[in-house]
Amino acid sequence: MARRYAIAPYITSLISNIIVQPPPHDGHYPLNLLCPYRFPHGKRKALVMSYDDGSEHDRRLVDIFNRYGIRASFHLNSGRLGLPHHISPSELPSLYQGYEISCHSVNHPDLTQLPEEAIRREILDDRHALEDWSGRPVRGLAYPFGAYDDRILALLPELGIDYARTVVCTETFQVSQNFLRWQTTCHHNRAMDLAERFLQDDGAEPALLYIWGHSYELDGFMSGDLSKNWDTMEALCRYLHGHETVHYTTTIELVDYLNAIRRLDWSATTVTNTASMAVWLHWQGNTVELQPGASMRL
Repeated sequence: MARRYAIAPYITSLISNIIVQPPPHDGHYPLNLLCPYRFPHGKRKALVMSYDDGSEHDRRLVDIFNRYGIRASFHLNSGRLGLPHHISPSELPSLYQGYEISCHSVNHPDLTQLPEEAIRREILDDRHALEDWSGRPVRGLAYPFGAYDDRILALLPELGIDYARTVVCTETFQVSQNFLRWQTTCHHNRAMDLAERFLQDDGAEPALLYIWGHSYELDGFMSGDLSKNWDTMEALCRYLHGHETVHYTTTIELVDYLNAIRRLDWSATTVTNTASMAVWLHWQGNTVELQPGASMRL
């Protein structure tokens, strides 16, 4: 029987250092402790916001993000777009300009309760519709209800999914080791407390603050904490805005960057960047930019 994972505390060991092996199909990466990396432009910290369902409240949320320079991933159900209280398909190119559009399945079922062919259709049809409407590639997924099992994990690579976000909250600033079981720092109802810890963190390792939620919760709909409203979100974004030490990004951009880090080619005396983007390493107390095709002597 396939194992089922949902909000239960499935906590993998977390990555803080460079991984040199190419990514295997199950999204799991062993560790290699050669030297720590930095996020783009040498930043030690990164912030990602991640919101689900395509509610009409995304319009107000995007407006706040735009004002404060916050980046985000939006996980959408194509079968619900255009219905009451949801955004319309025609809005995707303009509303989410500068943000990631990602899958959340067509109809938001519990995927673990479906046969394999139905799982394929929920994810592939969602990808195709979102790509048609937005005009851009869609390569990420947020599990509906946060639920997945071994069958789904095995299917995702053939469906073109490069990461899949859970609703597990670690309340740490470490990046998930397994991209197909991507864990978050917290839901937005805990974000201000964690944001303060994040900005005050003065450790040596890379730190990621990853916040998830639903924009409709900020309007009081299906929210267990009515104190966390639009004023709270505005205050959070104002607090996190414009820090020189923070890289503001989306999930797929972060995944692409970490995969470039993981494909570094190490020899006994040099490290070579085999990817098509620059990467930053922290080596012997210095932050070093390594351009595509460039090598650094160790």
